Amino acid sequence: MTIAPDAMGRSLPRIEGAQKVAGTARYAFEYPVVGPLYLHPVQSTIARGRVTAIDTSAAEALDGVVAVLTHETATRMADTSDAEFAVLQDDAVGFRGQYVAAVLAERSETAREAAELVGVTYDQHDQHLELDEDSPDLYTPDVVNPNYQTDETVGDPEAALESAPVTVRQTYTTAMTHNNPMEPHTTVATWDAEDGRLTLFDSTQGVSVVRTAVAGVFGLEAESVDVIAPHVGGGFGSKGNLHANTVLTALAAMAVPGRAVKYALTRQQMFDLVGYRTPTIQHVALGAEADGRLTAIVHDVVEQTARFKEFAEQTATYSRSMYATPTRRTSHRLVPLDVGVPSWMRAPGEAPGSF
Repeated sequence: MTIAPDAMGRSLPRIEGAQKVAGTARYAFEYPVVGPLYLHPVQSTIARGRVTAIDTSAAEALDGVVAVLTHETATRMADTSDAEFAVLQDDAVGFRGQYVAAVLAERSETAREAAELVGVTYDQHDQHLELDEDSPDLYTPDVVNPNYQTDETVGDPEAALESAPVTVRQTYTTAMTHNNPMEPHTTVATWDAEDGRLTLFDSTQGVSVVRTAVAGVFGLEAESVDVIAPHVGGGFGSKGNLHANTVLTALAAMAVPGRAVKYALTRQQMFDLVGYRTPTIQHVALGAEADGRLTAIVHDVVEQTARFKEFAEQTATYSRSMYATPTRRTSHRLVPLDVGVPSWMRAPGEAPGSF
């Protein structure tokens, strides 16, 4: 679309505006498919350990249940190097809320009821869940999101602070925050086993990203994966990357070739499975002349990541460019915890670091 040079300040029609106002703009879950099955997951109730047994008999006996997938019955993936996507591939549990089984049924209510009937037994391991800057596991990541230098030092900020007429030293903390767009994360998947073709109606901000990642996970050519998402009911970054829910839906579709599988996260599941903004501990020191001109900035950040997969938020990077000062230090340290992996969120790490 070409933007006219005089477009600023004019009332211009939004391309999909009429559809959205009329309620005809379809989101992923609303695409009509013939005879779909509905997926409801079974989620881990422990934060770290192993699944030692799964009893699916009561769920399978429920009228309308077509299949119950576990790590013992699910299709094997071609690439499990990304632990977030290695859904139902082994008995390891890395965080509370992780997928440990999934029910497929003719009705969504039946799938949900059946999921509650699946009995899971665990061997629970010691767990660490709270961000602590004195943790012995504290480490320095190689880079911070997406590819920024982890630490940076310009000049001698400590010496500048010592000699500054005015100094301010403060520690700030920010809370964990979660994405909750109007449309939850949703996937409708169909697997054509004869043609080796996977079709996904997905609530994603990046169809090409999802296509490439899903193809890699299942060992498919990218041309054999179709990802369709003309309308997205909010994403704020959380729908920019592939998450486990889409992989699980595709995995389920492969268990029932030719039938569409629908899965929309519940509002509760949105807090477990599609990333969040990491909490932070930020130590800030400023040195200045009496007239207020800055002579030193120190911004040292501690954040959390998942033990099973690293995500390092770029919290301190804003301080590298926002203010002119002859000396500066910025750093990032991570504490690996038995939690879900953080991910993108609107304004990435700059948001908690810039205030």
